[in-house]
Amino acid sequence: MTPLYRGWSERLRPAWMACWPLATHGVRLIVRRKLFWVLLGLAALNFLFAFATIYLKAQVSAENPSIGQFVDAVISPSGGQADFFRDFMFAQGTVTMLLLAFAGELLVGGDYRHGGLTFYLSRRIARRHYIMGKLLSISLVVSLTTTIPALILFAEFGLLTDSTEYFQENWRIAVGILGYGVLMAMVLSLLLLALASWFPRTVPLVMCWACVFVLLPALGALLREIFDERRWTLLMLWRNLRLIGSWFFGTMRPERDAALLPWAIVVVTGVCVVCLLAVLPRVRAVRVIA
Repeated sequence: MTPLYRGWSERLRPAWMACWPLATHGVRLIVRRKLFWVLLGLAALNFLFAFATIYLKAQVSAENPSIGQFVDAVISPSGGQADFFRDFMFAQGTVTMLLLAFAGELLVGGDYRHGGLTFYLSRRIARRHYIMGKLLSISLVVSLTTTIPALILFAEFGLLTDSTEYFQENWRIAVGILGYGVLMAMVLSLLLLALASWFPRTVPLVMCWACVFVLLPALGALLREIFDERRWTLLMLWRNLRLIGSWFFGTMRPERDAALLPWAIVVVTGVCVVCLLAVLPRVRAVRVIA
């Protein structure tokens, strides 16, 4: 008698592989929106300007080094120093924050509003797999606009030189790009996942996002002026990330930043822990009847 079923002949994959389809699906949802391409175009303008500047400086310096120094003086810094890549990633991150503010509803909020989380958990996907998949999807978006363009610029500057000495002498820059990129991806993904899980609609989510990155920095700057105390700037989460990023690049100013670095690490770590603790009860609250 012919059986009515067919055996599974493919190789079974570990459960953690479920995170990757969740991540790629979230990225596909974002790239279908016109707003994503508008903000990506803004980020691309900065990248193309930096790309053209590096190429121009390399070509001009090969013919006349004095003109290359003039280019560095007019467009500073453009000589492939660590400050250049740190400032580039900081500028790219500003556009990334705007992108994530409007993408949170697509990546996370819609799962709570339309029952997507219940659908995922009804499959053989654990809650930890869902959380990791969503964090990975947000991290991919952050890396697409910050880390990957910075690595391309680093490779461009090294390839335009006459030898491999640039890569050998500036390996710390590559470490800084990867470290700063992982830091931004981790913190922004946890923060967005936490806010979007509690505020799944776009308008409340954007308002909370603005409070974190606009209202708190303004309050910190005001309190610093009133009390003449630099530690109030720790309310600026984006500045804390830049300060830690400067440590990755090795461009810290000892007289100003060294004292605030431990506090910045504590604040960023605390934000990550609070965000993770805020996400867990929201995910556990969804009950799935098998």
